[in-house]
Amino acid sequence: MVDIRLLGAVELRAPDGSRFELGPPQQRCVLALLAMTPGRPVTTETLIDRVWPSDPPANARDALYTYISRLRRVLGRAGGGAGAPAVRRRAGGYLLDIPPDRIDLHRSRGLVRRAREAREAAVGAAGPRRAAELLGEAAALWHGTPLAGLKGEWAGRARIGLERELVTLLTERFDLELRLGRHAEAVGPLSAAVLDHPLAEPLVGQLMTALYRSGRQADALAAYARARQQLRDDLGEEPGGTLRELHERVLRRDPALDPPAPRGTPQGALPGAHEVPRARVRPSQLPPDLPAFTGRHEALARLDALLPRGDGGPRAAAVATVNGTPGIGKTALAVHWAHRVAEHFPDGQLYVDLRGFARAQDPLAPSDALRGFLSALEVPPRRVPTDVDGRAALFRSALADKRMLVVLDNARDAEQVRPLLPGSPGSLTVVTSRNRLLGLVASLGARPVGLDLFTRDEAWQMLADRLGPERVAAEAAAVDAIIARCARLPLALAVVAAQAAAAPGRSLAELVDGLVSSETLDAFAGEADDAVTDIRALFSWSYRALSPPAARLFRLVGLHPGPDLGVASAAALTGLTPRHTRALLGELARAQLVTERSGGRYTLHDLLRAYAAELTARHDGEPARRAATRRVLDHYLHSAHRAFMLFTPQWRKQPWLGPPPRGVEGETFADEAEALSWATAERATLIATVQRAAAEGFDRHACGLAWAIAGFLDRQGSWHTLADVQDIAFASARRLGDLAEQARALSSKARLATRFLRHQEGLDLLRDALGLFEEIGDRHGQATTHQHIAYVLENMGRLSEALDSERRALALFESLGNDAGVARALNMVGWLLSLQGEHKEALGYCRDALALQEGQGDPLGLAATLDSLGHIHHHLGAWAEAVDNFERALAVLRGPVLGERMLECVVLLRLGDTYRAIGDTDAAREAWLATLRIAEDIGSLEVDGALTRLRELEDDPGLRGP
Repeated sequence: MVDIRLLGAVELRAPDGSRFELGPPQQRCVLALLAMTPGRPVTTETLIDRVWPSDPPANARDALYTYISRLRRVLGRAGGGAGAPAVRRRAGGYLLDIPPDRIDLHRSRGLVRRAREAREAAVGAAGPRRAAELLGEAAALWHGTPLAGLKGEWAGRARIGLERELVTLLTERFDLELRLGRHAEAVGPLSAAVLDHPLAEPLVGQLMTALYRSGRQADALAAYARARQQLRDDLGEEPGGTLRELHERVLRRDPALDPPAPRGTPQGALPGAHEVPRARVRPSQLPPDLPAFTGRHEALARLDALLPRGDGGPRAAAVATVNGTPGIGKTALAVHWAHRVAEHFPDGQLYVDLRGFARAQDPLAPSDALRGFLSALEVPPRRVPTDVDGRAALFRSALADKRMLVVLDNARDAEQVRPLLPGSPGSLTVVTSRNRLLGLVASLGARPVGLDLFTRDEAWQMLADRLGPERVAAEAAAVDAIIARCARLPLALAVVAAQAAAAPGRSLAELVDGLVSSETLDAFAGEADDAVTDIRALFSWSYRALSPPAARLFRLVGLHPGPDLGVASAAALTGLTPRHTRALLGELARAQLVTERSGGRYTLHDLLRAYAAELTARHDGEPARRAATRRVLDHYLHSAHRAFMLFTPQWRKQPWLGPPPRGVEGETFADEAEALSWATAERATLIATVQRAAAEGFDRHACGLAWAIAGFLDRQGSWHTLADVQDIAFASARRLGDLAEQARALSSKARLATRFLRHQEGLDLLRDALGLFEEIGDRHGQATTHQHIAYVLENMGRLSEALDSERRALALFESLGNDAGVARALNMVGWLLSLQGEHKEALGYCRDALALQEGQGDPLGLAATLDSLGHIHHHLGAWAEAVDNFERALAVLRGPVLGERMLECVVLLRLGDTYRAIGDTDAAREAWLATLRIAEDIGSLEVDGALTRLRELEDDPGLRGP
């Protein structure tokens, strides 16, 4: 079904976001007029009067018929036949036949109505919280100036009315946000709202309140001053009495402005949402600084000018762009300056390589970059929105009251950067790019810092820093020749200096003789072709100085699919041992052909990666290159498989993969924590490897790797990435004609559907997968699919069907002798029986599960079974046993490996219920407060349950205890 947009440019959009051409402004005006009142006829005279208000042409009626006819054709094509939206003739006029919720204006109004109903209907914080959420969804539908592009009296009047409607919506939304205590979170979006509506005094007042309650009195006063000046300039008026009174109260720090305590809070015992304790996060993501940074004094001074003033206030510009040709030293400058000024940003530094011009993989999507930033800020995956706009809003909110330095390295264009920019001036962003990013300069006032080639003095100083002043002074003529030969390009100078440092006994004159001209890397010239003249020759000089094994490794690195690599994956490329490969990587690092980063990982400049790819294409035959690619794919496949086995114990006995092929050593992991650490470090490479495998015809590897990393991506909340990976896997499985791989891909796609609460879609996909597993006789696949079906049915409230499916899984696991699978299935059968009131029968199943799981190495399964036993004992009135099982479950969940906070939250809530049942109200309160802290932190629905229980405890004198 198509959508019509009025809250911005008038548009007709397909479900995939593509636009349909709507013709001239008058034709768009006709559609807008009909869409303002869908399902209600608008007379021909009204349409003519509003499309041509002052001087309608003589053929206005004929022109209107033409526009109606064209709109009918467009709507018919867009809607795809039956059920498509249509313009229909009615007595004296026309109406638009389309559901109102397919028009953004009416969808927004519907959300506002639901928000007001939610606020009035619900008791406690649940109503305002839901209302604020709905109003946020409504506000997100406004994309700019309403009816943009339409002219005339009617459009102008309608636009004014819609703008007022938006201000009312925003005022209601932020009133709720402030009542809920979300002061710091509201600062960013409120600042944007005031920027769009500077004369809306209620919004200005809300922004002042949010800033003041976030400890930013000076910023609150500054917001008032800006609003006052705007009112004077535009209307010639002073602010109204309400805003002036708020200004005076902020000035005198009126205690009445402090955040109100939540309703029913006894002596501060029950925290509000804004008071939930949170760990202070100070990320420090910058790569290591260069040990000998040279020159760039003017560029450093321009960046220094952006630092906060002595009074703590930020400069006007919050963004700097560092641009220049490849190899000019943009990253080196940004990272060096960031280290130098880190103390000015007490809340930390964020860094990401956006891979804007990487030849080996696509540029990093803004959504993925935001996920990494939010992870660094310790935002739980379940709280991270799935869309880029939602992630950007959350990121801006997280930084709203912080002073953070953000380095966005190697950006492709302004559109890649915009979602990653903080919304408040307390933070500062430095962007490096080969492009000039003039869009950021024009729209945001970003401060451009252009880098040119080194001056002769800077180049001389760089060589002196790296080779020693005495050696450089002794061979001045050779130094000048090196500088000329390197065209004063910093990257080329670094490569040559590394080779000279590695041969201290050779004269620099001899090294100059080795700089033999070669063809140029014209494809990488960027904006300054002369900057990279003969850089291939410079690289080749360093390459020829390598030992043959190191040279081969350098060439093969051009085949690696990811942005960086470790020793084990480098060893897989060559077929050598990790020990031998580590030594070769050291040789490459000394030659400045790769850079070693923290954690034993290596990366290389885009130009060097391209040069390596050229070399391997020239010197290594197709069979050798394909063998190297296969080895590195085997490495990642077997490594991911071993990690997967630790994440999912019920799969450990499946003979899915044999031992790695000769010449390949997969990673080994001591425990689940180590496997998770490896998968996190290799995340970008694992995704790129799936893509590379499918693109180069290694479909078996693409399927296996996609299946192995599905659980990891799910745990991270990377659901859109998971969808892309599984689409690749399913296409590969179809090419292979492999039903088992198709079934696994369908299962992973079903997992994704259930994460988005599309339970029926997930159920349909699982049943398709089950049919494939049954067709090929894969009993283990059938068992795990039945378990997943049971989970979905439980969430749909179909408990008896869920129990039937889980019993089938149990029988299959038993026939396979899979103890881990049997134990988990026994627990789930017991749990589902207990949910249906069959507690005594459930007890036997869960005790059998526990006997199998203890000592088996499945901590999550063990914790889930202990939780089930606690739940069963509670309902049987065996309070001591219930408490014991809940506390044992918590001990497992809080162990060094698991960290499963969602289940911990649920167990704590139930533990509190048991304590209340036995009259230990202090212990119950403690458990529910712990539940509330975790639930708020991870965005769990258990927030409402904890709040309700705590308020009941305080409202009922009989429950308060002595």
